[in-house]
Amino acid sequence: MIDDIETIITTAIRERIFPGAVIVITQNNRLLHTAAYGTTMYDDPGTRTVTLDTIYDLASLTKVFIATAALRLHDAGLLPLDRPVQHWLPNIRATDVTIRHLLSHRSGLAVQLAPLARGGIATIREVVYAATPTHPPGYVTRYANVNTLLLGDVIATVYGGSLVDALSELVCRPLGMRTTRFCPPAEWRARIAPTEWDEEWRGGLVHGVVHDESAYVLGGVAGHAGLFGTASDVLRLVQLFLQEGWWDGQQLLKPETARTALQPQPVSEPHSAHPASGLGWMLNRPYMGSAKTEGFGHSGFTGPIIIGVPSQGLAIVLLCNRTYPKRTPPPYRHHEVSAAVVDSVLQSIGNEV
Repeated sequence: MIDDIETIITTAIRERIFPGAVIVITQNNRLLHTAAYGTTMYDDPGTRTVTLDTIYDLASLTKVFIATAALRLHDAGLLPLDRPVQHWLPNIRATDVTIRHLLSHRSGLAVQLAPLARGGIATIREVVYAATPTHPPGYVTRYANVNTLLLGDVIATVYGGSLVDALSELVCRPLGMRTTRFCPPAEWRARIAPTEWDEEWRGGLVHGVVHDESAYVLGGVAGHAGLFGTASDVLRLVQLFLQEGWWDGQQLLKPETARTALQPQPVSEPHSAHPASGLGWMLNRPYMGSAKTEGFGHSGFTGPIIIGVPSQGLAIVLLCNRTYPKRTPPPYRHHEVSAAVVDSVLQSIGNEV
Protein backbone atom coordinates (compact mmCIF):
# COMPACT_ATOMS: atom_id res chain seq x y z
CA MET A 1 0.00 0.00 0.00
CA ILE A 2 1.15 3.53 -0.73
CA ASP A 3 0.08 5.50 2.32
CA ASP A 4 -0.20 8.94 0.70
CA ILE A 5 -2.81 7.75 -1.78
CA GLU A 6 -5.47 7.24 0.86
CA THR A 7 -4.99 10.81 2.05
CA ILE A 8 -5.10 12.14 -1.52
CA ILE A 9 -8.32 10.31 -2.39
CA THR A 10 -10.16 10.84 0.89
CA THR A 11 -9.34 14.55 0.70
CA ALA A 12 -10.75 14.67 -2.84
CA ILE A 13 -13.96 12.99 -1.64
CA ARG A 14 -14.26 15.42 1.26
CA GLU A 15 -13.81 18.33 -1.15
CA ARG A 16 -16.50 16.79 -3.38
CA ILE A 17 -14.26 16.37 -6.40
CA PHE A 18 -15.87 12.93 -6.76
CA PRO A 19 -17.94 10.75 -4.42
CA GLY A 20 -15.76 7.67 -4.70
CA ALA A 21 -13.01 5.99 -6.67
CA VAL A 22 -11.18 2.77 -7.38
CA ILE A 23 -7.41 2.75 -7.83
CA VAL A 24 -5.24 -0.11 -9.06
CA ILE A 25 -1.48 0.24 -9.51
CA THR A 26 1.01 -2.36 -10.67
CA GLN A 27 4.73 -2.35 -11.37
CA ASN A 28 5.97 -4.98 -13.80
CA ASN A 29 2.66 -6.76 -13.16
CA ARG A 30 3.28 -6.81 -9.40
CA LEU A 31 0.44 -5.25 -7.44
CA LEU A 32 1.54 -2.12 -5.57
CA HIS A 33 -1.82 -0.72 -4.52
CA THR A 34 -5.47 -1.54 -4.93
CA ALA A 35 -8.30 0.06 -3.02
CA ALA A 36 -11.85 1.34 -3.27
CA TYR A 37 -12.88 4.59 -1.63
CA GLY A 38 -16.09 6.42 -0.82
CA THR A 39 -19.52 5.89 -2.28
CA THR A 40 -21.24 6.10 -5.65
CA MET A 41 -23.41 9.16 -4.84
CA TYR A 42 -22.05 10.74 -1.65
CA ASP A 43 -24.79 10.31 0.97
CA ASP A 44 -27.69 10.74 -1.47
CA PRO A 45 -30.56 8.22 -1.50
CA GLY A 46 -29.57 5.06 -3.35
CA THR A 47 -25.85 5.50 -2.82
CA ARG A 48 -23.66 2.43 -2.42
CA THR A 49 -20.21 1.83 -1.02
CA VAL A 50 -17.62 1.66 -3.79
CA THR A 51 -15.89 -1.72 -4.10
CA LEU A 52 -13.11 -3.02 -6.31
CA ASP A 53 -15.83 -4.45 -8.55
CA THR A 54 -17.71 -1.17 -9.03
CA ILE A 55 -18.32 -0.53 -12.72
CA TYR A 56 -17.74 2.94 -14.14
CA ASP A 57 -18.70 4.69 -17.36
CA LEU A 58 -15.30 4.75 -19.10
CA ALA A 59 -16.25 7.66 -21.39
CA SER A 60 -13.29 8.51 -23.64
CA LEU A 61 -11.20 5.59 -22.42
CA THR A 62 -13.31 3.86 -25.07
CA LYS A 63 -11.02 5.53 -27.61
CA VAL A 64 -7.99 3.53 -26.49
CA PHE A 65 -9.92 0.26 -26.82
CA ILE A 66 -10.96 1.33 -30.32
CA ALA A 67 -7.39 2.27 -31.19
CA THR A 68 -6.15 -1.11 -29.97
CA ALA A 69 -8.70 -2.87 -32.16
CA ALA A 70 -7.56 -0.79 -35.14
CA LEU A 71 -3.91 -1.62 -34.46
CA ARG A 72 -4.69 -5.33 -34.29
CA LEU A 73 -6.43 -5.11 -37.66
CA HIS A 74 -3.42 -3.20 -38.97
CA ASP A 75 -1.06 -5.95 -37.79
CA ALA A 76 -3.26 -8.48 -39.56
CA GLY A 77 -2.76 -6.57 -42.81
CA LEU A 78 -6.40 -5.48 -42.97
CA LEU A 79 -6.08 -1.80 -42.04
CA PRO A 80 -3.08 0.06 -43.52
CA LEU A 81 -2.57 3.15 -41.40
CA ASP A 82 -1.78 5.50 -44.27
CA ARG A 83 -4.70 4.51 -46.48
CA PRO A 84 -7.51 7.11 -46.76
CA VAL A 85 -10.56 6.50 -44.62
CA GLN A 86 -12.70 6.91 -47.74
CA HIS A 87 -11.46 3.49 -48.89
CA TRP A 88 -13.75 1.93 -46.26
CA LEU A 89 -16.27 4.73 -45.84
CA PRO A 90 -16.94 5.89 -49.43
CA ASN A 91 -19.56 8.44 -48.38
CA ILE A 92 -17.12 10.52 -46.37
CA ARG A 93 -16.12 13.87 -47.93
CA ALA A 94 -12.76 14.15 -46.15
CA THR A 95 -10.84 12.43 -48.94
CA ASP A 96 -7.29 12.99 -47.64
CA VAL A 97 -7.83 11.83 -44.04
CA THR A 98 -6.09 8.53 -43.27
CA ILE A 99 -6.44 5.97 -40.50
CA ARG A 100 -3.25 7.30 -38.91
CA HIS A 101 -4.78 10.80 -38.86
CA LEU A 102 -7.82 9.50 -36.99
CA LEU A 103 -5.71 7.54 -34.48
CA SER A 104 -3.51 10.55 -33.71
CA HIS A 105 -6.22 13.26 -33.81
CA ARG A 106 -4.52 14.96 -36.76
CA SER A 107 -7.41 14.72 -39.23
CA GLY A 108 -8.27 18.40 -39.22
CA LEU A 109 -11.93 17.49 -38.63
CA ALA A 110 -13.48 19.76 -36.04
CA VAL A 111 -17.11 18.60 -35.82
CA GLN A 112 -18.53 18.96 -32.30
CA LEU A 113 -20.76 15.98 -31.64
CA ALA A 114 -22.58 17.05 -28.48
CA PRO A 115 -24.59 19.87 -30.14
CA LEU A 116 -25.75 17.39 -32.79
CA ALA A 117 -27.17 14.89 -30.30
CA ARG A 118 -30.67 16.31 -30.17
CA GLY A 119 -30.92 16.06 -33.93
CA GLY A 120 -30.74 12.28 -33.70
CA ILE A 121 -28.65 9.62 -35.39
CA ALA A 122 -29.33 10.85 -38.91
CA THR A 123 -28.11 14.35 -38.10
CA ILE A 124 -24.91 13.10 -36.48
CA ARG A 125 -24.06 10.82 -39.39
CA GLU A 126 -24.96 13.41 -42.02
CA VAL A 127 -22.84 16.18 -40.50
CA VAL A 128 -19.87 13.93 -39.70
CA TYR A 129 -19.72 12.32 -43.12
CA ALA A 130 -20.12 15.67 -44.89
CA ALA A 131 -17.37 17.39 -42.88
CA THR A 132 -14.12 18.52 -44.43
CA PRO A 133 -10.91 19.39 -42.58
CA THR A 134 -10.51 22.90 -41.23
CA HIS A 135 -6.76 22.58 -41.80
CA PRO A 136 -4.69 20.08 -43.80
CA PRO A 137 -4.60 16.58 -42.28
CA GLY A 138 -1.36 16.03 -40.39
CA TYR A 139 -0.88 19.74 -39.75
CA VAL A 140 -1.61 19.83 -36.03
CA THR A 141 -2.91 17.60 -33.24
CA ARG A 142 -6.39 18.59 -32.06
CA TYR A 143 -8.29 16.10 -29.95
CA ALA A 144 -11.83 15.50 -31.23
CA ASN A 145 -14.47 12.83 -30.70
CA VAL A 146 -15.25 12.74 -34.41
CA ASN A 147 -11.94 10.98 -35.10
CA THR A 148 -12.72 7.85 -33.12
CA LEU A 149 -16.39 7.89 -34.06
CA LEU A 150 -15.23 7.44 -37.66
CA LEU A 151 -12.55 4.96 -36.64
CA GLY A 152 -15.22 2.84 -34.97
CA ASP A 153 -17.20 2.85 -38.20
CA VAL A 154 -14.12 1.73 -40.12
CA ILE A 155 -13.42 -1.09 -37.66
CA ALA A 156 -16.96 -2.41 -37.95
CA THR A 157 -16.69 -2.29 -41.75
CA VAL A 158 -13.35 -4.11 -41.85
CA TYR A 159 -14.48 -6.64 -39.27
CA GLY A 160 -17.68 -7.28 -41.18
CA GLY A 161 -19.95 -7.09 -38.16
CA SER A 162 -20.96 -4.88 -35.28
CA LEU A 163 -18.53 -2.70 -33.35
CA VAL A 164 -19.67 -4.56 -30.23
CA ASP A 165 -18.54 -7.90 -31.63
CA ALA A 166 -15.35 -6.46 -33.14
CA LEU A 167 -14.21 -4.96 -29.85
CA SER A 168 -15.06 -8.12 -27.95
CA GLU A 169 -13.11 -10.37 -30.31
CA LEU A 170 -10.15 -8.07 -30.92
CA VAL A 171 -9.59 -6.59 -27.45
CA CYS A 172 -11.79 -7.60 -24.52
CA ARG A 173 -11.84 -11.37 -24.94
CA PRO A 174 -8.09 -11.78 -25.66
CA LEU A 175 -7.27 -9.67 -22.60
CA GLY A 176 -9.63 -11.65 -20.38
CA MET A 177 -11.89 -8.70 -19.62
CA ARG A 178 -15.07 -10.02 -18.06
CA THR A 179 -16.77 -6.77 -17.13
CA THR A 180 -16.07 -4.40 -20.00
CA ARG A 181 -18.72 -3.81 -22.63
CA PHE A 182 -21.09 -1.43 -24.33
CA CYS A 183 -24.70 -1.24 -23.11
CA PRO A 184 -24.35 -3.07 -19.78
CA PRO A 185 -27.23 -5.42 -18.94
CA ALA A 186 -29.83 -4.54 -16.31
CA GLU A 187 -28.36 -7.03 -13.82
CA TRP A 188 -25.16 -4.96 -13.69
CA ARG A 189 -26.99 -1.80 -12.66
CA ALA A 190 -26.45 -2.22 -8.92
CA ARG A 191 -22.69 -2.32 -9.50
CA ILE A 192 -22.58 0.75 -11.78
CA ALA A 193 -21.73 4.20 -10.44
CA PRO A 194 -24.21 6.83 -11.73
CA THR A 195 -22.73 9.75 -13.64
CA GLU A 196 -25.05 12.76 -13.45
CA TRP A 197 -28.53 14.09 -12.79
CA ASP A 198 -29.86 15.20 -16.18
CA GLU A 199 -33.40 16.40 -15.59
CA GLU A 200 -33.40 18.71 -18.62
CA TRP A 201 -32.89 16.15 -21.38
CA ARG A 202 -33.00 12.61 -20.00
CA GLY A 203 -35.38 13.31 -17.16
CA GLY A 204 -33.39 12.07 -14.19
CA LEU A 205 -30.34 10.13 -13.09
CA VAL A 206 -27.99 8.86 -15.80
CA HIS A 207 -27.29 5.40 -14.46
CA GLY A 208 -26.33 2.31 -16.42
CA VAL A 209 -26.52 4.10 -19.77
CA VAL A 210 -23.73 6.05 -21.43
CA HIS A 211 -23.27 9.61 -20.21
CA ASP A 212 -21.94 11.06 -23.48
CA GLU A 213 -24.90 12.60 -25.27
CA SER A 214 -23.94 11.72 -28.83
CA ALA A 215 -23.00 8.13 -27.92
CA TYR A 216 -26.33 7.85 -26.11
CA VAL A 217 -28.22 8.91 -29.25
CA LEU A 218 -26.17 6.40 -31.25
CA GLY A 219 -27.56 3.61 -29.10
CA GLY A 220 -24.75 3.51 -26.54
CA VAL A 221 -22.25 2.09 -29.02
CA ALA A 222 -19.72 4.44 -30.62
CA GLY A 223 -16.02 4.74 -31.27
CA HIS A 224 -15.57 7.72 -28.98
CA ALA A 225 -17.55 6.68 -25.87
CA GLY A 226 -19.88 4.02 -24.52
CA LEU A 227 -17.80 1.39 -22.75
CA PHE A 228 -18.33 0.49 -19.10
CA GLY A 229 -15.79 -1.44 -17.06
CA THR A 230 -13.94 -2.14 -13.84
CA ALA A 231 -10.48 -0.95 -12.83
CA SER A 232 -9.01 -4.46 -12.94
CA ASP A 233 -10.18 -4.89 -16.53
CA VAL A 234 -8.92 -1.52 -17.74
CA LEU A 235 -5.55 -2.15 -16.12
CA ARG A 236 -4.95 -4.95 -18.61
CA LEU A 237 -5.02 -2.55 -21.53
CA VAL A 238 -2.27 -0.41 -20.02
CA GLN A 239 -0.21 -3.50 -19.22
CA LEU A 240 -0.56 -4.74 -22.81
CA PHE A 241 1.30 -1.69 -24.09
CA LEU A 242 3.87 -1.75 -21.29
CA GLN A 243 4.60 -5.32 -22.40
CA GLU A 244 4.93 -4.26 -26.05
CA GLY A 245 1.85 -6.14 -27.15
CA TRP A 246 2.52 -9.37 -25.27
CA TRP A 247 -0.27 -10.86 -23.17
CA ASP A 248 -0.70 -14.25 -21.54
CA GLY A 249 1.51 -16.14 -23.93
CA GLN A 250 0.29 -14.33 -27.04
CA GLN A 251 1.71 -11.46 -29.09
CA LEU A 252 -1.55 -9.51 -29.52
CA LEU A 253 0.24 -6.56 -31.09
CA LYS A 254 3.56 -6.55 -32.89
CA PRO A 255 6.22 -4.99 -30.63
CA GLU A 256 6.97 -2.25 -33.16
CA THR A 257 3.25 -1.42 -33.40
CA ALA A 258 2.91 -1.15 -29.63
CA ARG A 259 6.02 1.03 -29.42
CA THR A 260 4.88 3.30 -32.25
CA ALA A 261 1.52 3.79 -30.54
CA LEU A 262 3.34 5.42 -27.62
CA GLN A 263 5.42 7.79 -29.73
CA PRO A 264 4.33 11.34 -30.68
CA GLN A 265 3.07 11.42 -34.23
CA PRO A 266 4.70 14.11 -36.38
CA VAL A 267 2.81 17.26 -37.27
CA SER A 268 3.46 20.02 -39.80
CA GLU A 269 3.18 22.64 -37.05
CA PRO A 270 5.76 21.37 -34.55
CA HIS A 271 5.43 24.33 -32.19
CA SER A 272 1.69 24.03 -31.73
CA ALA A 273 0.31 24.61 -28.24
CA HIS A 274 -1.71 21.39 -28.55
CA PRO A 275 -0.19 18.38 -26.71
CA ALA A 276 1.17 15.47 -28.67
CA SER A 277 -0.68 12.26 -29.36
CA GLY A 278 0.44 8.73 -30.12
CA LEU A 279 -1.77 6.24 -31.93
CA GLY A 280 -4.79 6.31 -29.65
CA TRP A 281 -2.78 7.31 -26.58
CA MET A 282 -2.36 10.80 -25.15
CA LEU A 283 1.13 12.03 -24.28
CA ASN A 284 2.53 14.74 -21.99
CA ARG A 285 -0.71 15.53 -20.19
CA PRO A 286 -0.88 17.34 -16.79
CA TYR A 287 -2.85 14.51 -15.17
CA MET A 288 0.27 12.35 -15.54
CA GLY A 289 2.08 14.41 -12.92
CA SER A 290 5.87 14.17 -12.94
CA ALA A 291 5.64 11.22 -15.36
CA LYS A 292 4.16 13.36 -18.14
CA THR A 293 7.39 13.71 -20.11
CA GLU A 294 7.59 9.96 -20.67
CA GLY A 295 4.19 8.58 -19.72
CA PHE A 296 1.22 7.67 -21.87
CA GLY A 297 -2.43 7.58 -20.91
CA HIS A 298 -5.94 8.78 -21.45
CA SER A 299 -8.72 10.47 -19.52
CA GLY A 300 -12.49 10.41 -19.78
CA PHE A 301 -15.05 13.17 -19.23
CA THR A 302 -16.88 11.25 -16.49
CA GLY A 303 -13.66 10.92 -14.47
CA PRO A 304 -11.60 7.83 -15.39
CA ILE A 305 -7.85 8.16 -15.97
CA ILE A 306 -5.28 5.56 -17.02
CA ILE A 307 -1.52 6.05 -17.15
CA GLY A 308 1.49 3.98 -18.09
CA VAL A 309 5.11 4.80 -17.22
CA PRO A 310 7.35 2.56 -19.34
CA SER A 311 10.68 3.21 -17.60
CA GLN A 312 9.18 2.11 -14.29
CA GLY A 313 6.86 -0.58 -15.63
CA LEU A 314 4.02 1.27 -13.92
CA ALA A 315 0.33 0.92 -14.77
CA ILE A 316 -2.03 3.27 -12.92
CA VAL A 317 -5.83 3.21 -13.13
CA LEU A 318 -8.10 5.70 -11.36
CA LEU A 319 -11.81 5.28 -12.00
CA CYS A 320 -14.28 7.78 -10.57
CA ASN A 321 -17.53 9.53 -11.43
CA ARG A 322 -16.46 13.14 -11.04
CA THR A 323 -19.54 14.33 -12.99
CA TYR A 324 -21.86 13.35 -10.13
CA PRO A 325 -24.16 15.05 -9.26
CA LYS A 326 -23.40 17.69 -11.93
CA ARG A 327 -20.50 18.20 -14.28
CA THR A 328 -18.14 21.06 -13.57
CA PRO A 329 -16.27 23.20 -16.11
CA PRO A 330 -12.50 23.09 -16.65
CA PRO A 331 -10.03 23.02 -15.06
CA TYR A 332 -10.92 19.50 -13.95
CA ARG A 333 -9.83 19.00 -10.37
CA HIS A 334 -9.65 15.22 -10.66
CA HIS A 335 -6.69 15.74 -12.99
CA GLU A 336 -4.84 17.28 -10.05
CA VAL A 337 -5.77 14.25 -7.96
CA SER A 338 -4.40 11.91 -10.60
CA ALA A 339 -1.17 13.87 -10.84
CA ALA A 340 -0.77 13.72 -7.07
CA VAL A 341 -1.30 9.95 -7.13
CA VAL A 342 1.37 9.51 -9.81
CA ASP A 343 3.83 11.66 -7.89
CA SER A 344 3.14 9.69 -4.70
CA VAL A 345 3.78 6.41 -6.49
CA LEU A 346 7.02 7.62 -8.05
CA GLN A 347 8.16 9.00 -4.70
CA SER A 348 7.38 5.70 -3.01
CA ILE A 349 9.32 3.74 -5.62
CA GLY A 350 12.25 6.14 -5.26
CA ASN A 351 12.31 5.65 -1.51
CA GLU A 352 12.35 1.89 -1.92
CA VAL A 353 15.32 1.87 -4.29
